[in-house]
Amino acid sequence: MKHEIPEEIKKNGFSCFGSLNQAERACVLLGDDAYRESLDLDNDDASCWQIPSGEHSTFAGWNPQCVPTMEYIVWKLKRLDGIIKGEIIG
Repeated sequence: MKHEIPEEIKKNGFSCFGSLNQAERACVLLGDDAYRESLDLDNDDASCWQIPSGEHSTFAGWNPQCVPTMEYIVWKLKRLDGIIKGEIIG
């Protein structure tokens, strides 16, 4: 399935991947919908819901890990560009 890659990512080729984490890179490569499907979000026992510490004896069903979207990635890259140019502090 083909998906649209935003101009903010296209203009830098895939050199922006150095600024993205593994989940964000997967989202760019697969697209929003395919990435969400790959996480198996409807399955309560899926690995995406396991807490990174491995603790799930009391409550397993929420992992505070970000599930990125293309809009978030574009925002992140624009913010990073603004920081590099000195337009955004911190």
